[in-house]
Formats: sequence, C-alpha cells, structure tokens
Amino acid sequence: MNDSTRGLRLSPLAADDETTVRQWLTLLDDAAGDVPGAAPPCAADMTGSLRFPPPATKLEDWVVRHEGRGDRVVGALRLALPDGADVARVDQLLVHPELRRGGIGRALYGRAAELAAGHGRSVLSGTVVEALPGGPVRDTAPAAFASSVGARRAAAPAGVHQWLDLARHDPLASGLPAVPAGYSLVTWGTITPDAYAVRVSVLEQSLGDESFDEDQEVGTSYAREFETMRVGRGRKAYHTGVLHEASGKLAGYTSVSKTTGNPGYALQGMTVVHRAHRGHRLGALLKLANLEYVLRHEPAVRLIETANAEDNTAMIAVNAALGFTPTDRWTTWTGLVGATGSG
Repeated sequence: MNDSTRGLRLSPLAADDETTVRQWLTLLDDAAGDVPGAAPPCAADMTGSLRFPPPATKLEDWVVRHEGRGDRVVGALRLALPDGADVARVDQLLVHPELRRGGIGRALYGRAAELAAGHGRSVLSGTVVEALPGGPVRDTAPAAFASSVGARRAAAPAGVHQWLDLARHDPLASGLPAVPAGYSLVTWGTITPDAYAVRVSVLEQSLGDESFDEDQEVGTSYAREFETMRVGRGRKAYHTGVLHEASGKLAGYTSVSKTTGNPGYALQGMTVVHRAHRGHRLGALLKLANLEYVLRHEPAVRLIETANAEDNTAMIAVNAALGFTPTDRWTTWTGLVGATGSG
C-alpha cells in the first residue's frame, strides 16, 4: 500500500450524516474544475440526489476518508443500479485533485466492482469526458484510468455535449416560427398535468416510437416517478408540448430544467416528437417556444447545456441552428465485474 492509500477508510454515504455530506459537497466543489465551463455543483441538487434516485434505479453512495488528511472525505463513489439490468453504472468516481494517481481511484473502482457483484451485475459502465477533434482540450487521465482498470470504450455512439451561450447568440432574435396547421402549443411547469402524464411517459420511454403501453396509471407513470426525483432535488422544469388537434393527443414535447443554486445555468433535456408527426420541424419549434417560456420565468439564464448521441444527426443539426456549440464527447466505457487491469 502506498502513501496515498495508507489509512483509507471507505464507508456508505448516508443522507442524514450531515458532517459527511458537507465534506462530500466540499469535495465536489474542489473538483469542479475537472470539466472547464461545466455548471458548478448545486448543494441542494446533490444533497437531494442522496434521497431521490432516478426512476427504477437504486443508488449506492460511498465515500473514502483519509487519516492523513484529518479523516476527511477525499474521494466518492456513486453506483447506479437500474432495475432488471445486468449493468451497474459508475455515475461518480471522484478523488480530490491533490491526491490523484495514488491508488485511491483504483480502491474506489474495486469497491464498485464488489458492490456490482453483490447486486448480481456482471458489467460496470461509466461515462468519460473526452475532447472533440479540434475542440477544447480535455484531461486524458479519466480515459487512461478506465483503460488501466480493464475497461474499454463501448461500441455505442458517444454523446455530443453542447452549450448555448445566450450572451453571444439569441435564437429568438427572429421570433418564433409559425405553428403548422393542425397543431397547437401547450406549456406546463415542473408537474405534468394529468391529461399529458401518460403520453409524456410513452413518448420519452419509446423515443417517439410508441412501443410502450399507453394504458397505464397516471399516478405511477414514468413522468410522475421522474417528477418525484426532480422535486426532491429542488429542481424546477419548464415544458412545451405540441398537440395534434384532430386526435387531441400530445405529438411531442421538450423539457428544460434547472437547479436552485445556479440561476445562470439550465439543462435542455428530452425533446421528442412522435414518428407520425415528424417532418414538420416541430422539434425546432418546441425548443424555441420553450426557450421563450423559460426566459419569461428565469431571466437570469445565460448558459444552456444539452447532449445528444452522435448518431442523432437530425437533433444535433437542430441544436446547431439554434446556436448550440459542441464542446466535448461523452464516451461510454465498460468492464467486466471481476476483471481489472494491472496497469
């Protein structure tokens, strides 16, 4: 055991352990510069995440303390365990910047593998931020670490991470495009109206292909489960939907959310249009109309981030037309539980 790992103590992170949670939040702040330009961590959002996991997902949160650092938190692990999956997802594996490359990350990864095995999972996956060709420089250490523990880039398309800087580009300068004949727009806030909750759930889970059962209960729908997480984390959301007037059904919708601690930042979330209604430029209309809706209620917002799979060229093109600029790639790495590298 080297000097960095001597005196380490791993323990679960409990939401009601206020001292440990405060130290964990300090660690997040200390590491906030890992991805330049990213939104700072919001204390309310992160604290809420300890109690309110994503729908159909169990979270394992752990911290590592270091006796040589006054027994303070110097590393953190979050393992997400989606229901019915063979994969355990490493959503957070973080070491204090002053203590990296000393074995603490490997110890956390080892704990992740142990936890995954204990939950019957055979694959670990995680996301690594990497530079785009010709884009801003990004730290290559995360990819090198993933490789050193035996993980490999997955074949799945990477995510293209994009930002819209409203101080440099105003996509609303020319106003909103006309709503196509036969359609109308509706808006709502954080809580989806009962009339749309099931349809929103179907659109999101099927990505507009409607392969999911629409005959589900409003109160237990995916939309309601997601709202439980969002409200528990202190987030607000703004939605614009497009109604197909002849059928009375929601043909698509888009969502922007934001934390309480970052008034200048917002996250462009899901934008989906049912396959039967594509070809009318409804995706661009929804995003522009929702941006106007957001700014009416959140005038301090100046930076909006989003991400799309790199093979989703249609939505990336829509984003580019709105002024979003690609900044980096989010690649998925996977490794077999129990198989770690020696590098």
